[in-house]
Amino acid sequence: MQETGLRPDQPGSGFVEEDPYNGRDPRFALTIAVNGDTWPNWNTTPLQTYQGGANGEPLSGDIPTGYYLKKYCQGTLITATSGSSTAYHTWITFRLGEFYLNYAEAVLNYLGNPYATNEEFTMTAAEALNKTRVRAGMPTVPAGLSNEEFMEKYKNERMVELAFEGHRFWDIRRWKEGDKHFSSIDEMKIILNADGTYTYNRQTVQRQWDDKMYFFPIPQSERVKNPNLTQNPGW
Repeated sequence: MQETGLRPDQPGSGFVEEDPYNGRDPRFALTIAVNGDTWPNWNTTPLQTYQGGANGEPLSGDIPTGYYLKKYCQGTLITATSGSSTAYHTWITFRLGEFYLNYAEAVLNYLGNPYATNEEFTMTAAEALNKTRVRAGMPTVPAGLSNEEFMEKYKNERMVELAFEGHRFWDIRRWKEGDKHFSSIDEMKIILNADGTYTYNRQTVQRQWDDKMYFFPIPQSERVKNPNLTQNPGW
């Protein structure tokens, strides 16, 4: 949440279930298209991702989570068959936000404190983390956090800042938190009420996770070539 800097599921965050998209981190609106958005830019009809809406279930090709993706999609492009347009698209391999976040995690692990510096690393992990937050219009992380508390802030910041940029797959495996994040996914089922209001029902869908997925299996053909190779656990 933008005002408090807390996750919506944390006490005192200011999140209101009946108005779930108000007061959020500005990056939410830049990344995700929600019910009622007029997006892409040329679209004058608000998105209807509620159940039975023009862009929601049970239509073929709809999105079961209740959200569409904005990031990496150019809203100015017209995709309709009549009046379609084209534009150059740049694929980002490594950007400044990732640099600051990578630095924050590395310095935290190296110096052992989110507020520590030395002659070689003159920027603290907290200062590096705050670079992306300040740029987005979010409050800085509080001072005096423990390493564990800072790491939780860092993981959430990395999830938000680098959303849909191909990092989450590897981050979760690196932190060994697959059972925490990959065993289920939340979907938003929106109901349009008779009085024009909406009811937001969060639905958890179970997914399959096994700890062996932290590593890829070594192909049997490679093990035949080198008998010293032992298979990764679980495969």
